[in-house]
Amino acid sequence: MHEELSNILISMFCLVLSAQVLGWLMSRFGQPRVIGQVLAGVLVGPSLLGLVHVNVTLQALAEFGAIFLMFAVGLENRLRDLLVVGKEAIIVAILGIILPLLGGYAFGYVHDLTKIQSLFIGTSMVATSVGITAQVLNDLGVINSKYARIILGAAVIDDILGLAILGVVSGMANGEEVNIIGVSTTLAISLGFVGTVLLLGVPLINYIQSHLNPQKISGGFGLIISLSLGFAALSGIAGLAPIIGAFLIGMVLAEVSDNYDFHDKVHALESFLAPVFFAMVGVQLPLELLGNGEVLFNGAVLTIIAVLGKWLGGLAITPQQGFTIANKVGVGMVPRGEVGLIVVGIGLSTNLIDNKLFAEIVVMIVATTILAPIALRILIKAATDQGNTPPIKEADALGTSDGKGI
Repeated sequence: MHEELSNILISMFCLVLSAQVLGWLMSRFGQPRVIGQVLAGVLVGPSLLGLVHVNVTLQALAEFGAIFLMFAVGLENRLRDLLVVGKEAIIVAILGIILPLLGGYAFGYVHDLTKIQSLFIGTSMVATSVGITAQVLNDLGVINSKYARIILGAAVIDDILGLAILGVVSGMANGEEVNIIGVSTTLAISLGFVGTVLLLGVPLINYIQSHLNPQKISGGFGLIISLSLGFAALSGIAGLAPIIGAFLIGMVLAEVSDNYDFHDKVHALESFLAPVFFAMVGVQLPLELLGNGEVLFNGAVLTIIAVLGKWLGGLAITPQQGFTIANKVGVGMVPRGEVGLIVVGIGLSTNLIDNKLFAEIVVMIVATTILAPIALRILIKAATDQGNTPPIKEADALGTSDGKGI
């Protein structure tokens, strides 16, 4: 028992330290930390140094990392923020889901994969990384621009619907047949769970906090964590991915997060465990497959499908906003980042996909996460140099009177 615990501690030490160092190095080169964290897992995993191997304990800790990451993302997004982003964000979000989903399914069909695997490929391309896109927009000082508002609003909607689709696919994972009744039932459960938590949870939490003294419960960090774990468990019981429940209760608690001091504590917990999740993705990444020409080719094809799906979805608002804004929106929606890695990690852990398909999807996620921020920076800086990005007032940009929004 003592030896087993020592081995786990050594593995955690290697994972956390390498993820922090390589994540920091990536940020120094202007790239998302998650890429460095995945590379850290590859470095210390069986493919290279062999310091860390997959076991039940590390997988459980990695799942906790995914849960707290999505809980923290939920805390950054209020329900009312989704209601003020306008029809353009909804158009971009819906098309940004339909086009990649169809493209991914077509890829699976051409390669004679099962229906559930084909659906999973499409699902892995649905979500947009809110964190990565927001970081680029904030770094360039355009977070309050009109196109930034559309990007962030559409990305949040994508994540919610993408998580619901993940729930559908996860719910069908036990059988290979995809039928109307099965899809409708699972989708109804997913959307019902989402709607119940948000539509009942938001007014309930606002009512409760109006009758409480923030000073008396400001230290209730344990209660907040219990809620995140509890709703993650409820989501699992409902047949959905646990991260869905964590994300939703995070959105509910976002309504009152300004009045309490748990936000920084949640971020501290997430910043410790989330890198473990991404590093474990790297540990499970079969490096030898990345040298396989077929894997790289298929990954490149998936990358093209993923880019076109989001970019064309952004261009759909050209009639309303013009090509310049629509082009930036389309590029800003491309990064899959941490959400894509969460989805593909779930697919591997539940045996929905094999190692080869896992490697191909990871190639797509890494490529979109690296290339899209570079392209977005070029577009924004070019427009700024030409004087095409005038500053606007925060309240006007966000569509709210108090200047608070996404």
